[in-house]
Amino acid sequence: MTLSLGVGIGTDRIRAVAVRGGAVAWAGEAELGGDPATALAELLATAPLPRWPRASVALALGPTRAQLRRITGLPEVADERMLTQVVRQGAGKFFLRNGKPLVTSRVKVVGLGEVWCAAFEQATVDALTAACRAAGLAVRGIVPAVAVLDRALAGGRLAWRDGDVRVEVERDADGTLEAIRRTRVAPDATMDPADEAAPVPALARIGPHAAAFADAYGAALLRRGEPLALAPRDEGAPARWRLPLAAAAVCVSLAAYAVLPVRAAHRAEAAALARLARVQAGRAAATQADEGERRVTAALAEVAAFDSARYAQTRLLADINRALPEGSAVVVFKVDSAGGSMVALTPRASAILGPVERVAGIHGTQIVGTVTHEVVAGRPVERVGIRFGVSPVERRARDRAAEGGAP
Repeated sequence: MTLSLGVGIGTDRIRAVAVRGGAVAWAGEAELGGDPATALAELLATAPLPRWPRASVALALGPTRAQLRRITGLPEVADERMLTQVVRQGAGKFFLRNGKPLVTSRVKVVGLGEVWCAAFEQATVDALTAACRAAGLAVRGIVPAVAVLDRALAGGRLAWRDGDVRVEVERDADGTLEAIRRTRVAPDATMDPADEAAPVPALARIGPHAAAFADAYGAALLRRGEPLALAPRDEGAPARWRLPLAAAAVCVSLAAYAVLPVRAAHRAEAAALARLARVQAGRAAATQADEGERRVTAALAEVAAFDSARYAQTRLLADINRALPEGSAVVVFKVDSAGGSMVALTPRASAILGPVERVAGIHGTQIVGTVTHEVVAGRPVERVGIRFGVSPVERRARDRAAEGGAP
């Protein structure tokens, strides 16, 4: 029975779980150190991997190393391939780049013009993939940890911690991903047992700290073809099968020279060159068609972005102001095509997320940065930064309702 290996790479720890037949065969962990690829290679060297059949590995990256976002305002089509290309072409509009090249997964469609998609730093993907291949492992995929927690933890609302980041994942009764919330916590803070999700029975057998291995166990159960998992072949590289075909044609020609009369060898060479010319013509046509598709996709993305942005931002600010707890005030407010952010003064920062989340068209609310304490007009308050996503479709419907149903 094939051994499936899952590796979870968090903020400061790296964990691995080997699963065979649904049962945990081995688990290990180590300090992450400075270079994730080096730590991965050292941990894989300790894993009891069989010589045959060859094991495969899936990597789950924690919330500080991978982005998973619900993207709205895309063209209202059901073609997953087209929507994937739209997001890839505009990755910098939908995800934080920090000056580093990004690579995105395929999209998971949840509605017309609405998808989930993951993004990773290209350099991290390349380094981790190289470490796995050096260890003789086939890479099934690289996925955000929050996308596989439901395979390892029980319940529809999952709470999990990675270093100083606490993540809450909500899924509906069918298991469809609904929302993800991230908050910063103190490094020495402990999770409330009532909030902590319980590991599934197979993972619980590891011991009292089984929940910490949830990302690695979920990755071990990852199957090929998961939309939110990045496979090495998904990175937009051109097809490579044409070059081996051309090389085979040349080899056939050389073999003909060795074993056939000269005239027959000439005929074999001519046939090989003709096949090579057809392959090159097909490659040129495929390249041209791919370039045309990229231009069309970029145009569709621009049209969709323009149309999706037309909602009243002042009304959005008014709705948020009305939703804030008593004694709160917005001091900075920004919105763009990828969502919005604001800085607010409030008596208690943790009490502001729920009311903002309930505003029509707002989703994915999370605290960013550090919460600071200040005194305003003799009253102690907390300054908090909040990032949120905006659904242009819902906001336009809200605008129409506020204007008496006018289109």
